[in-house]
Amino acid sequence: MISLDRYPKEIALRNDAKLLLRPLAPGDAEGLWEFLRRLPEIDKAHFHEDVDDLEVVRRWENAIDYETSLPILAWQGVRVVGAVTLYRSRTGWKQRVGIVRILIAPDFRRLGLGTAMIREMRHLAEQAALRHLVVEVIGKQQSAVRALERMGFEKKVVHAKFVNDRKGRLYDLAVLVYSLSEGGDDPYF
Repeated sequence: MISLDRYPKEIALRNDAKLLLRPLAPGDAEGLWEFLRRLPEIDKAHFHEDVDDLEVVRRWENAIDYETSLPILAWQGVRVVGAVTLYRSRTGWKQRVGIVRILIAPDFRRLGLGTAMIREMRHLAEQAALRHLVVEVIGKQQSAVRALERMGFEKKVVHAKFVNDRKGRLYDLAVLVYSLSEGGDDPYF
């Protein structure tokens, strides 16, 4: 079980902006929805549902289960400016693998917010005894790939013309992995 005692947590960005990090909670749907609506179309393509629909985001808010999906939001006052989510399986062969999805408001990119949020995910993954974190990035987002590599993620594969945006345009998909441990005494590693 992951302890959330460290939240809310204040962080400072390179431009001295102060933000508050905390898990998605009841009452956050409209703030998260406003954030998602403002994202570039390519960022919205990550979702399996229409994030422009407030009812979709309200359903997420009402179905919070931090054991399988732990969203951490970055707030500047009443505005959400970033979101990172750790997805985990409770059972099965990928129960020690965390999938990370990170989204940053365009006007908060290159200020250190993404780095701070990935650090939060690494901390939470260690608490959850995960062995690996996996991030998928659209190939054209090279600055995101470089930032993840600087933080210790390794690009494992690039799938050419593998994913599409909501208008059907194809993009390469880079898969990056961060290893949290070497497996220790686990007989399967």
